[in-house]
This record gives sequence, C-alpha cells and structure tokens, in this order.
Amino acid sequence: MASSRNNALEFSSVGSILGNDGSVSGGSFGAIQVLQDTTFDTVVATNVDQSTHTSFSGKTLGAGTILYGNFTSVSITSGLVQLHKV
Repeated sequence: MASSRNNALEFSSVGSILGNDGSVSGGSFGAIQVLQDTTFDTVVATNVDQSTHTSFSGKTLGAGTILYGNFTSVSITSGLVQLHKV
C-alpha cells in the first residue's frame, strides 16, 4: 500500500512566510498561496520544468491560486503571497 501524507498538516507545523513586493529566498517552500492578485518577477523551483513554457516573469496570478512544487526563491513585482515551508 502506498503511503500518503497530510500536506496541510505538514505545512502548518513548519510555518510560512508572507511575501509582497520584493524577493523571498533562503528556504524550501512546498506551496505558494496567492492572497492578493500578484505579479511575479521570477519563481525558482527545483522540480518545475519551465524550459518549454513561458516563465513566470511578468505573469499575474489571481487571488486564491495555489502553486505546488519545491520552490527556493520567489520575486514579486506587486501583490501578496504566503509561502508554505516544507
């Protein structure tokens, strides 16, 4: 039987960081939760292949969007996000 884990519980026990205009780095984040419409400058992830698609640069994501992955750095032009640590 495959094991599963409760990601919501894991995120809540490790904590999170709020990010707005500027950069957040120096950690490992399992999810980016968009709290206000947010325009990204860069998003660096170790397990998201952006080589064949448009990068996050200049893209705006609406409030309520959640991105899952292994993110190490996020740079925000405008907006507000919550980065959930893993």
